Amino acid sequence: MYRIVITLLIFCLAKPVMAADGESLNKDPMETWGWRAAMLTSLMLTMLTNPLHADEVSGSLMSGPDVAGFKMAFRWHPEETLAHFGNVRLNHYYLVGYNYWQSLDVDGQEGVVNAVEFIPVFRFNWGEKGLFSFAETSVGVSVLSRTELNGRQFSTNFQFSNSLAVGGYFSQKTSWSLQLQHYSNNSIKLPNNGINFYNLNIAYIY
Repeated sequence: MYRIVITLLIFCLAKPVMAADGESLNKDPMETWGWRAAMLTSLMLTMLTNPLHADEVSGSLMSGPDVAGFKMAFRWHPEETLAHFGNVRLNHYYLVGYNYWQSLDVDGQEGVVNAVEFIPVFRFNWGEKGLFSFAETSVGVSVLSRTELNGRQFSTNFQFSNSLAVGGYFSQKTSWSLQLQHYSNNSIKLPNNGINFYNLNIAYIY
């Protein structure tokens, strides 16, 4: 039930972000809403049925400079604790996610960037699943569908993804976190105009 509620909440809040003024919508709105319904239904069923045997699923609302978006991700948690620092435990997990970014200045598909990412995340736990009980840091990699957004030049489709986050648990299986996430290519090619997002993440343990 938690998974259904979280999924519906993320999709409902993300609906205004999705490009709505593309050429195909003007020519054939039924076709556009048809593929959107198929995409959202497939994503929801993937999350609910967990075909990749992930330990956790997460949904995120993303806010950047004149950009809004959402992220859907699977997480795998190895069981071992990496280190102890007094009462603080260091654990980690692996995240594979899909991002959809929509420019707030450019309508339609021309203002859309899709991205996939793989990120190892390190979590410092200082509580037993309390409302505020962990902090996270990560460095991973991502691939963008386009190298330009709102006039911002990324130069390469390949990007590094760095983040810092704090969070906790609503229940034994549902967690939240607020995250600052930065994408850039680390000056592999110039110009290297990275982008920052502020994310609200909700995750559910299967």
